[in-house]
Amino acid sequence: MLKIWIEQIKNKADHYGVDCWKYNFSSNMLELSVQKEYLEHEMEFRKAVISIGKVLQALHHKLTDKGYQHHVQTFPNLDNSALIAAVRILSKSGVKSNSSCPDHTLNDKKQLPVKLESFARANQLVLHKIDPSNLKDVVIPAPDSDFNWYALSANNDNPFIWLRVGYWQEYMNCLEDCLQTGLIVVKDTTICSNRLILSSSVSHRFVQLLLGIPKEVTAP
Repeated sequence: MLKIWIEQIKNKADHYGVDCWKYNFSSNMLELSVQKEYLEHEMEFRKAVISIGKVLQALHHKLTDKGYQHHVQTFPNLDNSALIAAVRILSKSGVKSNSSCPDHTLNDKKQLPVKLESFARANQLVLHKIDPSNLKDVVIPAPDSDFNWYALSANNDNPFIWLRVGYWQEYMNCLEDCLQTGLIVVKDTTICSNRLILSSSVSHRFVQLLLGIPKEVTAP
């Protein structure tokens, strides 16, 4: 199943950034590694690790929904910086859900900010609501006064955090696919070049991405 699913993921090249990672499959274990050309520069490596985080979250959702117990070991060999994760199927519990939504308790669009904040906290990340005035120096697509803006940030900035950013991004993307709320996501170079500008608005944490949520979704 792992090999079938990873090939399905590779068919969504843009979404999962398949140009920056590769996989190796043997028996019941899948290894995910960064392509060598993405190892030399930090921003490229960061992009690759976040992409692998998205892949791992997608696989976790598929495995859980199909009733497979599994184990994910991240950074299994610290002497090999390219190897990011190893996924192993342990057994099949027989409990299936076959749901496309990663959170089966979500039944109202207005629960979205709370769910995203909770998932961030579970992954050592923080989702801050920020004042739009803090975005005046940040180029964002289609800025609109009908959006509330949030910053996903962390106390540290390293590959372990980047992997979790990937988990969170994939979780968010899946919820958005289910709810169709019209989120706006700003990430990568736009954030990195403005990190110092945004730092004070998020208690001097490292900003990973920005998220715009329509005000109608966040209204009480």
